Amino acid sequence: MRDPLLDPPSWAPAWLPTVDDVRGARLLRWLVTAVFVAGVAACVTEGANSPADPQLGPVASEPTAPTGTAPTDGLAARFGTVVAQLVAASGEVLELCLLHADTAEERATGLMQVTDLEGHDGMLFSMEEPRQGAFYMYRTLLPLTIGWWDAEGAFVSRADMVPCESEDEAACERYPAAGPFRFAIEVVQGDPLAARFEPGARLQVGTEACAVPA
Repeated sequence: MRDPLLDPPSWAPAWLPTVDDVRGARLLRWLVTAVFVAGVAACVTEGANSPADPQLGPVASEPTAPTGTAPTDGLAARFGTVVAQLVAASGEVLELCLLHADTAEERATGLMQVTDLEGHDGMLFSMEEPRQGAFYMYRTLLPLTIGWWDAEGAFVSRADMVPCESEDEAACERYPAAGPFRFAIEVVQGDPLAARFEPGARLQVGTEACAVPA
């Protein structure tokens, strides 16, 4: 049965929507709106639970080796260097920059064939443990003065050494320390530093390398 309130009149054109059509359109709009709101809410929730986008900042530079005056040739490159402090018996304090022979190979070579210390105060021989022993001058060209100190830095003894002219290592004179020592310093004979190799002198060996003025 036709409803005069809800159905269009008989004279109405066919394209005029019915009440059911209008209700359907409204329902469709409601559904679209509901889906849109739900989508927005989901995006907001996801954004809240996710970490923030990474921010690009300045790239940290790789650490570089410190630049300095590390020697690339000469005696300092062959042996390395070390700072030391010698306190003379008089109380005079001498700051030294020494070539450093601290391995068995370096100690065996020492100042062989050397004619110039290249500005260094001398050569320090460092032993791992105190020992009793002697030095000799095989293939050494410079006359040297050597001083020995024990592990606590107390003076042990000194000796003047002359070059050995023999090609036979066993024929070279030995210069023994007067007691156990851990450190020895060789300097060219006549160097004023040699006069401080005396009873009462104390030696303190540092840990840093040093460089002589160019």
